[in-house]
Amino acid sequence: MSHLAELAVLIVAALSGTLGAMVGLGGGVFMVPIFSAFLGVPIKTAIAASALAVIVNSLGGASVYLKHRMVNIRLALVLLIATTLGAIAGAVLVSIAPVDVLRLVFALALYGMIALLSSRRASSDPITSGADRQSLGGAFYDPAAGTVVRYIPQRVALGTAASTFAGFLSGLLGVGGGFMQVPLMNTLMRVPVKAAAATSAYMIGVTVVGSVLLYYANDLLVPQVAVPAVIGVFLGSQIGSRLGRHVRGLWLRRILILILLYLATTLLLQALGVTVPGAR
Repeated sequence: MSHLAELAVLIVAALSGTLGAMVGLGGGVFMVPIFSAFLGVPIKTAIAASALAVIVNSLGGASVYLKHRMVNIRLALVLLIATTLGAIAGAVLVSIAPVDVLRLVFALALYGMIALLSSRRASSDPITSGADRQSLGGAFYDPAAGTVVRYIPQRVALGTAASTFAGFLSGLLGVGGGFMQVPLMNTLMRVPVKAAAATSAYMIGVTVVGSVLLYYANDLLVPQVAVPAVIGVFLGSQIGSRLGRHVRGLWLRRILILILLYLATTLLLQALGVTVPGAR
């Protein structure tokens, strides 16, 4: 891999890390399709590098969110076990899954998230009163709105079950699970998008560790891709986690939908053997 290609990986990773930290997706949901479709990186190598970078992104972004008390730690601990078990199961399948199958699964998963984010419930107000049997309610100060946002997570049991599937896809696709976890928490559990993003960023690092070890055991981690990806994501996560506090949740959702739509369509066309302009 040339030095120019490594620089391109670093730049893409930095931009992905910035946006990923803003929306709690870990950056992998952007890196894997861009690395694979536009930089010529084999998708399994991209998945492994993304997963390693996602851990760094989670640590960088989560530290800022923790400082500003936007992370719902109790909710994260409830969801973590299910998500981690699913991630390990998904990582086991990466080494044997055909490339086009991975592209197709990735594209369909992205379309599913777009549908969730575009649903009417995605813009519903959080539940602020009523029973909180699991004591999982949270509150944080939103500087963009200039007010304290309070909420009580709903459908916790269903959300935990869905987190297992989110973890499975994270292990299979190297994206940390945040690309599903944030919409699930926001639409299914009625957690405000900023709290969902912060809590997801906190969870991602733990979720992906087992997957990375399995990628390493299967020789999928390539230093020329993984190292610049990790550096870029770390730098981007520091920027994104700070910007995210000052951008309205509605705008974060709109930006996310547009980017995911483009990347999903690119991967779908490639999986079907259609040549995409600018893609490799």
